Amino acid sequence: MSGVALVIPVKATLGAKQRLAALLETQERRLQALAIAGDVLITAVAVAGSRRVVVVAGDAEVDALATRLGVTRVWDRGAGQSFAVRTGAAWARERGFTAVATVAADCPLATTEDVETLLLEAGRRGRFLACATDAEGVGTNAAALRPIVHDPWRFGTDSLRRHRLAAGALGLRFRLLNLASLRIDIDRPSDLASIVEQPRPTATFHVLRQLGLARPTAAAGR
Repeated sequence: MSGVALVIPVKATLGAKQRLAALLETQERRLQALAIAGDVLITAVAVAGSRRVVVVAGDAEVDALATRLGVTRVWDRGAGQSFAVRTGAAWARERGFTAVATVAADCPLATTEDVETLLLEAGRRGRFLACATDAEGVGTNAAALRPIVHDPWRFGTDSLRRHRLAAGALGLRFRLLNLASLRIDIDRPSDLASIVEQPRPTATFHVLRQLGLARPTAAAGR
């Protein structure tokens, strides 16, 4: 198999989203994290197809979600997002993919257009690392790498700068991607406001509505 593989690392849902603890109880955060990941995966499969998507699953619930969507699962060893992406990239390399893209599993506003743009960027010729930033412009919510043999993954605090430095050290061209729908990642209570303000018929919005954090709207009901 050749072309671009899409890696989606999804952490264990139990105990997820600790920074939402002021707003949501443990089980509510679990439901919300699973809903967000589900929305990202549905968009990913709609663009890439199930054969090109691999989920690095943090627990059995994530594994079951991936199974329902018909995508490959590999297990996350709990060593962080960078290690999870490396695990997914290794799966892709073993199967003959020539490039890899990754999207954070907590970007529920991701559009098919932006995911498609990411995959098209990954499919370009050359040696490069391309990154899409978070809303603050310092984190990395999506990335594309060619060739897969390199290991530039530096997710976490100040990851955009560290990805740029890693690319330079590896002799890879670095470029920024402007993918607006991937800027919003759900980490804090204020991030949920972005979902409430942009209601869509998604699992994320449905769970927020169930929890009493969003009102039903015509847009969300379609």
